[in-house]
Amino acid sequence: MTFFAASSGEIFAEARVTAIEDHDFSLGKLSSSVGTGICFLDHMIDQFTSHAMVGVTLRCGTKGGDAKNSCAFAPLQDYATGMKDRPHDRDIFIACGSALGLALRALVEKVVSTVGSEAPCRGGRVVFCAPLDESFSEAAIDVLPVEDRKGSCAVSLEPYGTFAGGGAGRRWVGRYRTDLTPAFWTALAAAMQSDVSLRKIRGGNAHHQLESAFKSFARALRAALDRMVDGGSHGCAEPSADPRAPAGPCAEPRVADRQRATKETSIEIRVNLDSPWRFEDPPQGFMAAWTGKWTTASTLRATLQHTSRIKTGIRVLDDILVEFAKAAGVEIVIHCEGDRHIDDHHTAEDVAITLGQCFHEALGDKAGCVRMGCAEGESNGARVRAVLDLSNRPHFESNLPLDEEYVGHGDGAPHPAEPPAKKARLDGEAAEEGGTPAPCDALCGALLSCEMLFHVLNSFTLEMRSSCHLELLKDDGAPGHTLDLALAAARAYGSALSRAARVDPRRGGAVASSKGTLSK
Repeated sequence: MTFFAASSGEIFAEARVTAIEDHDFSLGKLSSSVGTGICFLDHMIDQFTSHAMVGVTLRCGTKGGDAKNSCAFAPLQDYATGMKDRPHDRDIFIACGSALGLALRALVEKVVSTVGSEAPCRGGRVVFCAPLDESFSEAAIDVLPVEDRKGSCAVSLEPYGTFAGGGAGRRWVGRYRTDLTPAFWTALAAAMQSDVSLRKIRGGNAHHQLESAFKSFARALRAALDRMVDGGSHGCAEPSADPRAPAGPCAEPRVADRQRATKETSIEIRVNLDSPWRFEDPPQGFMAAWTGKWTTASTLRATLQHTSRIKTGIRVLDDILVEFAKAAGVEIVIHCEGDRHIDDHHTAEDVAITLGQCFHEALGDKAGCVRMGCAEGESNGARVRAVLDLSNRPHFESNLPLDEEYVGHGDGAPHPAEPPAKKARLDGEAAEEGGTPAPCDALCGALLSCEMLFHVLNSFTLEMRSSCHLELLKDDGAPGHTLDLALAAARAYGSALSRAARVDPRRGGAVASSKGTLSK
């Protein structure tokens, strides 16, 4: 495959890119060989292999030498070790960005020529966000922009971290100069003739922040290439997007079930990642339902009537979990009987913990999984984005304004989970007594508190051993708005999980990680 060369100052760089579709697996797995002379930059460009599914060969040296045979900068070796100053840093960023951009442009043109004349109508902005623990950045790319947007680039990633420079952020990560980051991306976008933007959404760790930006761009690039091929939904999923099919094949069934009984709750949960969601199970005979083993009364009620697959006793929690399951597009069965006469805490917490454990078990080693998902969900006046990584590195963050005591229950706002008959009875009793009933009489154990909504999302994420960020995009703030926030978040989270859990056969069973494995 052809090398594409670029230069800046005294620096000469050349790069070539191999898409996974063109890779000869008889030669081994897809890999990259990157030697820029700046080790951290090498590490960042190496992210393209796992996340854009392209192999990158990039090398650079001084113009005076034969770059192909006697490169001055060897991989994993910093060119300026022991030197008083670093005369070539800026030129390295620019030359390497330009060479890589030229190689990527050739890849885009190859895809266009392969899929034919329809490809140009599949341009447009593709967005993806990749989380790194507490950090995540948004990358947007249009590989076939209109003429006046070709080569456009906007980078807004500062400050790099929050623990240095009095709020100005870090100037160095290893031997990588953070202020040169825009120079690399500007050169890449110009050579690629694409419209690129990168912006920081959250992040207090400079290493994670930069890695998130490179991974986000790599994922957005892959999404743009795939969209040119099949025209489907790729990148950050819109609220209207359907769940992604599991694809596969999977080496082993991705199922898990758990039962647990304590003084506080009795729970049965089953997850099947490769079976579609159904709202309820049909009724069956008593003998067919009873196995002679311990089970909850909720499960046995299937002998008499259609039984919801999700029944926790807290209607709002049921609604949230149903929206999550529908958006994820996978089989989830939850039956719980808890001490709701105390409050909603134990039921909500134990359901979230057990459900997260089931997902972690069902996902297994995540071999071949897409691993990352980004999606939006909406409900009436609320819109939420979920950014998910099945990383085995548990972390959860959210900026949703959960400012009401109970989900969807603002001051004086009716709540759909409060049965009309119960409300009428309570109102009648209050009228007879000449006052209003204590809120706890109507709400104890019947509704989900906002603090427990956050706890449910956090506990589920940590037990699934994933990283998830929820980002508020829109909220009307009207009384009861926390219910719409909860439903929008559930839909976004489920949709993101649908995409992250999908098995991509192009990966050949490999884990989507530059390390070759995920943390245990």
